[in-house]
Amino acid sequence: MILIIVVVVIFVLFLGLVAFLRIFSKNEDHDGRDEYESSKFGEVGEKYVANELNEIVKEYGGYLYNNFCFEDEKGFSSEIDHILITKGGVFVIETKTNKGKIIGNEDDKFWICIKKDYQDDKQFKNPIIQNQGHINHLRRMLNHNPPKMISMVIFPIADISSINSPIVHNMGSALSFIADLTINSKKSSDFAKNINERIKKIQDNYSISKKRHLQNIHDHF
Repeated sequence: MILIIVVVVIFVLFLGLVAFLRIFSKNEDHDGRDEYESSKFGEVGEKYVANELNEIVKEYGGYLYNNFCFEDEKGFSSEIDHILITKGGVFVIETKTNKGKIIGNEDDKFWICIKKDYQDDKQFKNPIIQNQGHINHLRRMLNHNPPKMISMVIFPIADISSINSPIVHNMGSALSFIADLTINSKKSSDFAKNINERIKKIQDNYSISKKRHLQNIHDHF
């Protein structure tokens, strides 16, 4: 029975990745995409990861928030790609849809995505530092006795073989990591329920649109 479940999960993951790559190939422009197209592809990647994380919820129980935008009372805001809550923990997840080989260290300010032709290498902010900023902000919003949060950065299609960090995953290793912590956790299902109630309060009282979040970034930085 366990073998059948594993085979089914791998098959679903494979189908999702194939669909994702097909969409990517349709949107890739070797002469350069504009910011709108790049943003749309990022949304497709985040949706793919969200669908895979939702399978964890279906299998083991829990709660999933996607594109979680919130603003504090000082007008500072954050956008978290995914918050997954299971009895295994609170997983705060940043999705990166780069295609190529990722180069960087945990404490570097910027990382690099190297393309095969070396003509379109991209420098981007260190996603580990970026996601830790999201976690710090969310913990401040929870205020009293915030739970431990597990930072994860997921690259669905990039080559991350040069990255030496337990925080960085491809899709398969991310799902295995979350499933292992959830299956082996000694916490009760009430743990996830109680944390979800607190996250839901932030969503109900402090959620904002992505447009407003982008405006906040422009105003403050």
